[in-house]
Amino acid sequence: MQEALDEQGIEYANVIEPTYPRGKRRNIIEHTGQHYLPAIEFEDGTWYREESKAMAETIRAGRLAEKAGSPIP
Repeated sequence: MQEALDEQGIEYANVIEPTYPRGKRRNIIEHTGQHYLPAIEFEDGTWYREESKAMAETIRAGRLAEKAGSPIP
């Protein structure tokens, strides 16, 4: 997914989350309802979370902005 962001010239900041136990990913869980990564937090405070491959496809298709402001599926 990071490669897709880089390819599209999208600026981002990596935030390191605990590997294990996944329950310590409190910020991710609070905002996505899941403990899985990756997840993107937009500037408007909304979040986007899908499997990495699906996120990369969305980014490469130029549709990342469509996910901002959307509720988590």
